[in-house]
Amino acid sequence: MQQQSVDKLIYVALLFFALSLTACSDERPKDKAVDVSTEKTAEAADVIARVGDEVITYKQLNTMLNSSALVGLSIPALGTPERSQVMTALLDKAISANLIYLDAKNKGADRLSSYMEDVYRFEDAILASMYKSMLMQGDIEVSELEVLHYYNTRTSKETELTDDVRLAIESIIRKKRLDEFDATLRDRVRENVEVVINKKVLNSEYDNRRSDADVIATYDKHRVTWSQVKDMMQNANRSATQAAFYIGNNEERLLRLEQYIDNAIMALKGRAAELETGPAFVERTSEYRKARLINEQRNGLMHSWNPSEDELKTYLTDNVDKFVIPEARRVQMVIVRTREEAESIKAQIDNSVISMQQAAQQYSIHPDAKRTLGDMGWISQGAGFEGLEQLIFKLEPGVVSEPVESPAGWRLVKVLDVVDAQAENLDNPQTRQRAFRGYMQEKFNDYVVDLRKNQFEVAVNDDELQRQFQNEADFIAELSKKAQQEGSVTERRVEELQKWITQPPQQ
Repeated sequence: MQQQSVDKLIYVALLFFALSLTACSDERPKDKAVDVSTEKTAEAADVIARVGDEVITYKQLNTMLNSSALVGLSIPALGTPERSQVMTALLDKAISANLIYLDAKNKGADRLSSYMEDVYRFEDAILASMYKSMLMQGDIEVSELEVLHYYNTRTSKETELTDDVRLAIESIIRKKRLDEFDATLRDRVRENVEVVINKKVLNSEYDNRRSDADVIATYDKHRVTWSQVKDMMQNANRSATQAAFYIGNNEERLLRLEQYIDNAIMALKGRAAELETGPAFVERTSEYRKARLINEQRNGLMHSWNPSEDELKTYLTDNVDKFVIPEARRVQMVIVRTREEAESIKAQIDNSVISMQQAAQQYSIHPDAKRTLGDMGWISQGAGFEGLEQLIFKLEPGVVSEPVESPAGWRLVKVLDVVDAQAENLDNPQTRQRAFRGYMQEKFNDYVVDLRKNQFEVAVNDDELQRQFQNEADFIAELSKKAQQEGSVTERRVEELQKWITQPPQQ
């Protein structure tokens, strides 16, 4: 197997368990500011920073990094300098997020009713999902006898009972079970629960008379008011007129209300079953509480910093280098194979024997030269152009350059026209938007720096961070070494993985 292929497959496989990498040594950090001995969890050894009473672990950074793949960001391979750089940048983001979180708590944002109501809604959704999964457990298990019965009665005699066929049969049976479960879910959920729906108040004909406090349904002793479900009843078009703000289809309204009631009952039964005391619920809701509070605090800060016109103009002036339309030059080129040929053509152009256009048409090896006559269009400063940018933006307009070597051949360059650099202004909507974002980012950065300097103690354990980087590099080196050993378990697994990736599954 080629080493390049082996390495690629190793990195693919490692991404699946990157989150499980933890420190292998019992060595304690040298930084006294980070005392991992006080940690209550088994992950204490990979604590790489503290922000106030919040800890940041290397595993958390791995989680952040692997989540970035969901938004289309590339994940550097384990053990590479690029990965270490990304992890360091993520650590800085994690520190900033924790500072904002502590700032929000310090200001009582976690006690605001709007925040708590949102948290309760999330918790109910999690409990409903967990309760539904608990009901489903006994309905989706597929026994060996059921697989054999399906195989003997529903497949052709020529079909061999391979592992793939067995998995396909289990999937078919489980899908049927899930469909049957969904069809009877409402009856199971509402068993011994009385549900009453006031369709008159729910229907669209009542929109002009209804108040938020109007009760549209009850389940046992619990009431459902319009304020609780009105967001669910909104049109997809949020910019619709008030008359069309809510969906007009009463059957669709009823369907959404029924789903809301089902979820509310499952959340209640989930609490009765003490599902909210389980580690899965606690972990998910704790993460949500923190993330939500960080977002609420950040949004609140951004709203309070909304800049005036004068403040935006000042920011634009102070950062003029960021808001400049660079100089652009229209360039013409002739490309030939040798320096001697280029020098000969330049001499003919300088002596007015031929024009630059004629030279491009007759001698240039560029595939489009006969059509474009060597006109390369406009080139902006800073965009880069095969190492020729310095020449292009120093050359006097109308002058043919000396021959310049490039990967494509020897070039003669002429500047046909120039547009000078221009400072942008707020009349341009795109410039205004960029200035607004830059202003907000600068305010946010300054705010976080102040929190770090004056409000909350931040301690980074560089020794532990570097140890984690080295652990990854050592792990990759050892795995690569084993993969090259003939007949090794790693080699066999890599070969199996390659076969699985390159060959489509049997139908």
